[in-house]
Amino acid sequence: MFPGWLLTISTLALAWAIGKLVFSQRRREKEARAGLGHELDEMQDEVEKSARRYWSLLEGAGNAIFVFHADTGALEEMNRKGAELFGCSKGELNALKMTDLVPPEEYDKFRALVIRLRRRGRADAVGLTLRRKDGTSFQAEIDARVIPLNNERVVHCIMRDVTEKLAAEQAVRQRNRELSLLNAILTGMHGGEELSAVVERTLREVMDLLGATGGTVRLFEGEDRHLGEACALGVSEPLVQLLGEGISKSRISFEVTQRESAGLPAELRESGWTALSEVPLLAGKVRIGVMQLLHETERTYSDEELRFLSAVGRQMGSALEKARLFEELNWKSTELLRSHRLLEKTSHNLSISESKLRENLTLVEQANFELSRLDRMKNQFLGMVSHEFNTPLTSIISGAEHLLAVEKGENRAVLEMVRDGGLRLKELVTDLLKLIKLEARGGELNKTPMHLQVLIELLKEQYQPLLSGRRQKLHIRELDQLPFFEGDVEYLERVFSELLLNAIKFSPEGGEIVVTGRVLDPDDLARRREDLERFNPGFVARSGGRCFMEVAVKDNGIGIPPEELRRIFEIFYEIGDIRHHSSGWGNLAGKGAGLGLAIVKGMVEAHGGMVWADSNQGSSFYLILPLEQETHQPELF
Repeated sequence: MFPGWLLTISTLALAWAIGKLVFSQRRREKEARAGLGHELDEMQDEVEKSARRYWSLLEGAGNAIFVFHADTGALEEMNRKGAELFGCSKGELNALKMTDLVPPEEYDKFRALVIRLRRRGRADAVGLTLRRKDGTSFQAEIDARVIPLNNERVVHCIMRDVTEKLAAEQAVRQRNRELSLLNAILTGMHGGEELSAVVERTLREVMDLLGATGGTVRLFEGEDRHLGEACALGVSEPLVQLLGEGISKSRISFEVTQRESAGLPAELRESGWTALSEVPLLAGKVRIGVMQLLHETERTYSDEELRFLSAVGRQMGSALEKARLFEELNWKSTELLRSHRLLEKTSHNLSISESKLRENLTLVEQANFELSRLDRMKNQFLGMVSHEFNTPLTSIISGAEHLLAVEKGENRAVLEMVRDGGLRLKELVTDLLKLIKLEARGGELNKTPMHLQVLIELLKEQYQPLLSGRRQKLHIRELDQLPFFEGDVEYLERVFSELLLNAIKFSPEGGEIVVTGRVLDPDDLARRREDLERFNPGFVARSGGRCFMEVAVKDNGIGIPPEELRRIFEIFYEIGDIRHHSSGWGNLAGKGAGLGLAIVKGMVEAHGGMVWADSNQGSSFYLILPLEQETHQPELF
């Protein structure tokens, strides 16, 4: 048994030890808590630093960044660039559907991007068109990848607006194609390729470059600068002709011109064309042709495209002109070489032929002199005969009329035949004298201001009994639209009397005769050059850019054989049975002396005009008279 004091001391010591132990434990716990708190503070600081670093990287990125939940597709994070790109906040973007962000034409491309992302964990796309909140569109470059994050997966998407970049790349590609095309024009022209092949290839490439579905190239040819054959792609032949007529009637500009649907001819619109552009082909300051581009949708070219087309027009025009000059030089060189060889070949015989040439020239001069002498003799003879006939004819006619005045018996019919024959012969003599005078350029025209409709109306009134007797109708059309001009009334009255009497004579009973008129400008004459040159060679060249009036007298009679059309205006020429034919009764029956149309020709050409005929359904006689004076008068016969 321990003493009480020892037990007390032991108890106190134990209590002190326990207290010290508890105090130490608490102190250690306090120190541990303090250490843990400090560590937690440090960890919190690191977390905050990481968060700030994350947001700094997110917001400081040069591209739009989006973080989506891989399974739900919900938007979890979006930086400032993303908000600016779509023009909306994170909440607003989450509320939008795919149909709000992706245009219908891009659905398939967007779905393909999503499928690649799910299968491979990463996908990208360039040029995907997306829509902003305000409805505007942009082209995006997207780089998306799936990232595992603890127990979930997120899609990290980097996106940037590449609209301007793609436009710049497209512009560079377009410019490269344009430069390649311009270079190809030069290469083709200088590479020995056929000119037509180069023109066709250039037209095809320009159409492909600008999205045109039709096009033509027309070049001016000849001294009168008429349009030549067309190189056409995607345009029907009738429309090619229509486009060519449009070029002929309008003045080609030195700049590219554009016409929309409202300004196009109805035939083009009906064929589905809605836009037409015309590019002048220039060689220096000279227009040598035109390129036409057609579109089936409304199309207006940009300034860059207009500059390109102008460059194509200048390059192509210059290259074509150089090629033409090169061909001409080659031709002249070939001709020069051929001429040189011919000269070498013939120079040996020149001395031998010189004496023969002099002899031949002498013979030609003698023949010309003899021809002139015979021609003068012919005119003198005709003039003498005509003059000598006048006096006895006057006596015969006067005597016959005197006897008719007193004769009441059976001899009256014979006297009438004598008088009528004398009158006819006197008329023939007068015509012969008139022809001789015209051929010799004798006498001046008595020109006065006149209007053709007044003259034709007077002749219609004069011949109305004859027309009524044959139940024929004379129609006068469009003469009121002709201007006044200066002409010899007596000459022109004789001209149209002959033409109308011919039409009446050779039209059937009940037939119709039509007189029409119109004004011809130099372009009209140039287009009819081939027909006019058959009857009066060199007339168009002598016209001097003047305006003329054309008058046509048409009937539905028996017509004229084509091989006779050029000869009916010759002196004393008759068409035989056809000219001898009469379609009715009365004083129009019978064969003439072949002077009427020769007089018509001489009187019209004395005015500086010309006359010709055509025959299809009946006969048509055309004459043109100048509205201004001619400086040089052509040969009449």
